Amino acid sequence: MKKEQSGFSLIEIMITLAIAGILLSFGIPNLRGLIIRQSISTKANDMLVDFTFARSEAITSGVPVTIIANTTWDKGWKIVTDNNRDGIEEVIRLTNTEENSIVLSDSNATTPITFNPTGSLKSSISREILIKHNSVIQTKTLEVSLSGNMSIR
Repeated sequence: MKKEQSGFSLIEIMITLAIAGILLSFGIPNLRGLIIRQSISTKANDMLVDFTFARSEAITSGVPVTIIANTTWDKGWKIVTDNNRDGIEEVIRLTNTEENSIVLSDSNATTPITFNPTGSLKSSISREILIKHNSVIQTKTLEVSLSGNMSIR
């Protein structure tokens, strides 16, 4: 009486692993690009949330709220206000960026962004912050208009 064997032979397993390896070699580079593009979008959305919070806080509290880059936007930013009008600014939100490969650039990086109690920008020019990564072409731009409206494009 002969026993019937079930399972895969060594050759079948080796062929399956070779095909899987070939498919993965095509998929991994695309996955890396997807992860980088997603981190650019995440950083842009994080900034939009914080900028919207600052504008909302200025309108709600009735005092100007300022967003200041931590030396550069790449290192993060803080949102400050002088709620009790004593001349001392209190930090109401602090954002530190840990993703060193994401580059944030602003032509007026040394000038803080301040929202008036009406929600508009205190400056006379609108602001654009470019968010990019050196290894992909895609970029995002956070635009802040003079009226205080914000968008990502």
